[in-house]
Amino acid sequence: MTINTALQTYFGFSEFRPLQEQVIKDVLAKKDVFVLMPTGGGKSLCYQIPAVVQSGITIVVSPLISLMKDQVDALRKNGITAAYLNSSQSTSEQQEVLEQLKEKTLSLLYVAPERLTQNAFMPLLESLDISLFAIDEAHCISAWGHDFRPEYRKLSSLRKKFPTLPIIALTATATEVVQKDIVTQLGLISPKRYQASFNRPNLSYAVYQKPNDMSQILGYLNDHPNDSGIIYCSTRKEVDMLAQKLPRYGISTLPYHAGLSDDERRRNQEAFIRDDISVIVATVAFGMGIDKPNVRFVIHNNIPSNLERYYQETGRAGRDGLPSECILLFSPADIFTVEFFIRQKEAAEQKVAREHLNHVINFSRSNVCRRKQLLSYFGEEFLEVNCQSCDNCLHPKETFDATVLAQKIFSCIYKTGQRFGATHIAQILTGSNSKKVKDNNHHQISTFGIINEYSAKEVKAFIYELTQLGYLEQSKDQYATVKLHPSARTILKGEQVLQLTQQIKTLKTIQSTDKSVDSKLFNRLRALRKRLADAENVPPYIVFSDAALQEMAVYMPQTLQQFAEIKGVGQKKLQAYGETFTKEIQNYCIMNQN
Repeated sequence: MTINTALQTYFGFSEFRPLQEQVIKDVLAKKDVFVLMPTGGGKSLCYQIPAVVQSGITIVVSPLISLMKDQVDALRKNGITAAYLNSSQSTSEQQEVLEQLKEKTLSLLYVAPERLTQNAFMPLLESLDISLFAIDEAHCISAWGHDFRPEYRKLSSLRKKFPTLPIIALTATATEVVQKDIVTQLGLISPKRYQASFNRPNLSYAVYQKPNDMSQILGYLNDHPNDSGIIYCSTRKEVDMLAQKLPRYGISTLPYHAGLSDDERRRNQEAFIRDDISVIVATVAFGMGIDKPNVRFVIHNNIPSNLERYYQETGRAGRDGLPSECILLFSPADIFTVEFFIRQKEAAEQKVAREHLNHVINFSRSNVCRRKQLLSYFGEEFLEVNCQSCDNCLHPKETFDATVLAQKIFSCIYKTGQRFGATHIAQILTGSNSKKVKDNNHHQISTFGIINEYSAKEVKAFIYELTQLGYLEQSKDQYATVKLHPSARTILKGEQVLQLTQQIKTLKTIQSTDKSVDSKLFNRLRALRKRLADAENVPPYIVFSDAALQEMAVYMPQTLQQFAEIKGVGQKKLQAYGETFTKEIQNYCIMNQN
């Protein structure tokens, strides 16, 4: 069977994505290969196609149990013999896999790095007819990587034990330093290196100041009621708060963080993957290896610690290639949270961490195309003048004459002795009855309540912008007190006009919807997919992706021959689901006289 025939037969696609074909040919030529391909770029096919067209078994190293199960389920649905061995299985289930290995009926076996490098497991490996080792999430082997896992280091023994077998290492994000470390640690021999573009054209990027993150998030979710998404928060406390509040407004939500039990985390992740809930609120503990392709949005409620992590987390949106949105809610107050964690590190690590943080701050505050900035960070040039899918390109920031507003802020800071933080100053200016305001008799000064057109959170955002512009100085200690910079005098005296950014209170949708898709039919097909998936105890995307359903909702195939033309419909899925889906489409067309 040729690789093109395998692509159509098992996966339902008529052509490869960029670089896939070249990688596959090198793997089949028994060469070591290093692949850097962004999330959603089709890394898995680079070793799955070789596994079905050549003899022997492909051993895939995967770091997460949940990911192994999802990938094996998907392969089996496509008619490919695959299995996994991990701690979630019973003794009898593991014995069944061992029997399959003995009978040589498997094309792929997924294992965790811990099991693969166990002395007790090595005799089994040596008894197999192995054609390829595939190391997924290969950045985990590097101490320079953002998800370093010590157990991955032991994979260096593979080259010593199996010196003639080819190895393919795959990752979605890796700097030049990490790439070199992966090659060295795995002992790759003159590897062919492939690096796909970091550009994800289907993703849009936007950064908003967050005067009120709860109302902003709620407004966005209400505008996207059927969409699946992830909301990242920097602390467990914020995760729990949002996860408790959102369901009160009809948003099906669950939390995910390291403070939950293993069983609760597993259940919540499973509910999200199976579309039982639409939104998961999580810390960065959630995400690596999540194979869910129909995540339509990723919202960062706090700034991430570095752009590499931000790129990886936003990359969990739109893996199916459909338009998806990446939104970052930026508050300069979040900077102090990140800096607090930085101060806990060793001196040498602090310097690197601060450099990473500065990149994120510059990205958040810049008026330059977001896509251009991200790609530049990874050493890639974006030549387009306007990407047409980020806030800076589509909605340039509006400013207003804030001279009087700034004078009020500066005056309040001066009258309170320049000894308080932004929150307290904002509360005084907006007339708050907080205990701290009263205890300091600040409800009696002339600047108390003189700003009534903005909330305290909005005034606080303006204070941070004035700090960024250099009119205010903020201390680096835990109190973060604000003081006047000498340059503020020109504003106080009315000698200079000051422009500040108009705050956007609602999150704008950047991506437009495909008008050719019949949304009513798409929703019916999605409901059908969910029923079938639940009956088979698999996630809905294992049955069909959203991209496949959308294509069905455009072309409305009513015969098996027409249905076979849909991308993602291979022979196995045509046999399993063709009649059910074409009948649903036929009934819809009759009802709507299409």
